[in-house]
Amino acid sequence: MSKKFNLGLAALVLGFGLIATQSAFTAKTTTYYHYKTTNGPVEQTSSWEPSAGPTSFECSGEEEVPCIIGIETPLSTYLSGKDNQDVLDSPELISAREQ
Repeated sequence: MSKKFNLGLAALVLGFGLIATQSAFTAKTTTYYHYKTTNGPVEQTSSWEPSAGPTSFECSGEEEVPCIIGIETPLSTYLSGKDNQDVLDSPELISAREQ
């Protein structure tokens, strides 16, 4: 019985070790989105389009609406429960512009 217990414990430790090493080295990818001001509210995913990078769109003017965001989560998850000001105040905001 002791051998079965030790074998089970070793398998459990090995399993947790494998999980820890795989999740520790998973690289997060930043995806950039450009806000299309004529297409709807900031909190709707249809108001955004993928962007090639943080500077692929010209953003100028006063900070009234977001222009480019860079996020590591799905867009719908990021926008959930946020309004225009929440996005403007978020650390994921790269640039904003006058509407």
